[in-house]
Amino acid sequence: MQAEILKAIQTISNPFLDYLFIIITMLGSSGFYFIFIPIFYWCIDKRFGLKLGLILIASIYINTVIKEITKISRPIGYPGIRSIFTQSAGGYSFPSGHAQGSATFWGVLMVHYNKKWLWYLGSLVVILVSFSRMYLGVHWPIDIAGGILIAFLIIVLGELVDSIAKENTFKVPFYLKILLSFIIPIVFIWIFPHKDIYEHMGLIAGVLIGYFTDKEKFDFTTHGPFPKQIAKFLIGIIVFFALKEGLKLIMPYENTFNFLRYALCGIWLSLGAPYTFYLLKLNDKKIA
Repeated sequence: MQAEILKAIQTISNPFLDYLFIIITMLGSSGFYFIFIPIFYWCIDKRFGLKLGLILIASIYINTVIKEITKISRPIGYPGIRSIFTQSAGGYSFPSGHAQGSATFWGVLMVHYNKKWLWYLGSLVVILVSFSRMYLGVHWPIDIAGGILIAFLIIVLGELVDSIAKENTFKVPFYLKILLSFIIPIVFIWIFPHKDIYEHMGLIAGVLIGYFTDKEKFDFTTHGPFPKQIAKFLIGIIVFFALKEGLKLIMPYENTFNFLRYALCGIWLSLGAPYTFYLLKLNDKKIA
């Protein structure tokens, strides 16, 4: 039944749609999130940027765990199904990481801002990204449905945890925040030591260490005139990708070093970049 659905979808295949849906499917890739989440953290709302990133990485973690447990094969190689852009289809099939990731990302945005136009835009992107995975022949329909459902549950849980955190007035010592920022990701790695988990948990550890250090020592502001906001984004994202790729040249491609590499990238996102913006006078408010 699922194979017949994919075959029916692929009856509309042509070179133009191939390129179109390859572009669309990239809207559900990690590169898209690496570019857009820092915009919120550096230029719009620091706390929301952190929340968006944490919920998305939690979604990726859960997606990885379920895939490794279920071990369902992709439709790649199935008779009668054409699979293209297979480099975007690593690992197992269920649930779809692109569908789940895009539903998580846009879902959090839609709930937070609650604007009608954003609900339309977000829903459209999720539908198109999800459809693209079937058009490209790299996911079964059940993978798409499962990914979106899991994303919905993660968003509900994330909003619940966030509301509890906002109401909690208990003061946690700074040193304990830093310690927990390192220990909690390590615990999640211990629970499920998959190679991708090392990178994701390293990023979380770095971002949290930088975030709490910034809140304690500097508390940078996201405000600034539009030209300076553009400058902040360009400087921040260029250095981020330079670190992400450049550290591969000096660190062995091994789980522990991948954790460290992504942790350093996370520290840049939440502390290094904001302090650089301060030094370059790209913020309205000076760091105290």
